[in-house]
Amino acid sequence: MLSALKDKKFYKHALLALITLVLLFVGWLKYLDYYTLHNKYISVPDFNNLQITQLDSVAAANDIRVVIIDSIFDRSREKGIVVNQDPEPLSDVKRNRKIYLTINSLQSRKVAFPDIYDLSLRQAIRKLEKNGLEIGNLEYLADIATNKVLSYKINGIKIDIGQELYIGTIVDLVVGKGLSKQSVIVPNLIGLTRVEANIILKSTSLNIGAEIFKSNVQDSASAVIYKQFPIGNDDNTLNIGSAMDLFFEKVKTNTL
Repeated sequence: MLSALKDKKFYKHALLALITLVLLFVGWLKYLDYYTLHNKYISVPDFNNLQITQLDSVAAANDIRVVIIDSIFDRSREKGIVVNQDPEPLSDVKRNRKIYLTINSLQSRKVAFPDIYDLSLRQAIRKLEKNGLEIGNLEYLADIATNKVLSYKINGIKIDIGQELYIGTIVDLVVGKGLSKQSVIVPNLIGLTRVEANIILKSTSLNIGAEIFKSNVQDSASAVIYKQFPIGNDDNTLNIGSAMDLFFEKVKTNTL
């Protein structure tokens, strides 16, 4: 009789312990759901083109955190704005998630002007672009060294090798054109951005002339060429150092 009573108490305590474990487990799951906000997501706002001073207020309003992980220097865009983000806008994330941002630098970095004297024009262009410098106008002089860099200047002022320049500085080059009149085929630049067109023109010994933008263009860096003068084809040629006029429009997006 005593052993039977003890068995009942044992089973009763075991049952209570099991119920307690189940309740604790369910409670733990509920706590995890609350802590991790299970199945509760928010849509990531679009930080692109926002100024750095606006980030905290937008992040607080959306219950997320922002972390600036990198910066670039793009002269064609406003300083201090967001140029990239991860995750992308409209992505679903949990509250308090970190959003990683890249901004356009507030301050320009400096680089030493590289030695490009007597390099070919193509070599000089690659070297300048590698150092973050932009190529401006090409001035051609009669010289036995065809397409060799003879000197370099900024706004008409000659610069020295090793001189510190801000990244994005536009450098004009003086290039030899040989002792005969040389011409090049006019390249087709339709559909290219200004940066892409400038690289091709400088590589073919030509300059950018007039730049005309349609009224709907808000960001000149992303606009594309829809017309050029002269027209690019194998029958058209220009003397080296000549300029081409470019017409830009906003990038067209496909709609369903």
